[in-house]
Amino acid sequence: MIEPISDIQKTHVEAATASYIKLAAGLYDRKFEPIPVHFDLKGKCAGMYEVRGRSRRIRYNPWLFAKYYEESLSNTVVHEVAHYLVDCIYGLGRVKPHGNEWKSIMLDFGARPKATGDYDLTGIPMRQYTKYAYKCGCRTHQLTSVRHKRIVQRGYQYRCQYCHSFIESDLAANG
Repeated sequence: MIEPISDIQKTHVEAATASYIKLAAGLYDRKFEPIPVHFDLKGKCAGMYEVRGRSRRIRYNPWLFAKYYEESLSNTVVHEVAHYLVDCIYGLGRVKPHGNEWKSIMLDFGARPKATGDYDLTGIPMRQYTKYAYKCGCRTHQLTSVRHKRIVQRGYQYRCQYCHSFIESDLAANG
């Protein structure tokens, strides 16, 4: 099992986050408030910009940072700060999460606008979700219990990102 990053490394990550926000102030000629940084993320995500009401924060995965420290420091931090800046400049309701505005900020920072990382998760603590089989026109999808409940309890519908047909429960497709 991987150990999470040290307190000294957390301090470096917090400083890198603040540094990108300061750099953005110069690039865009405006002030951006500091943002709280937490190291409480688990699973396959290295980082997350989170908005709850008026509260904003950046969450980092201390286990993925430990396993991929240099890569996370140079890629994940700028990625999450760019989300924060998109919110400050454009507002979240008007833009796509990894849309042109986010890509533009990433390029302004000299970073590659890549939406997701590809990590070996061996040794990283993961939540275990029950998976449910759903089918579309081209394949079988394994949905987590969260998405399954949204479909069953709230009537949500999801489309396959490849063939764009709606996905259905494997039971419904067979019966």
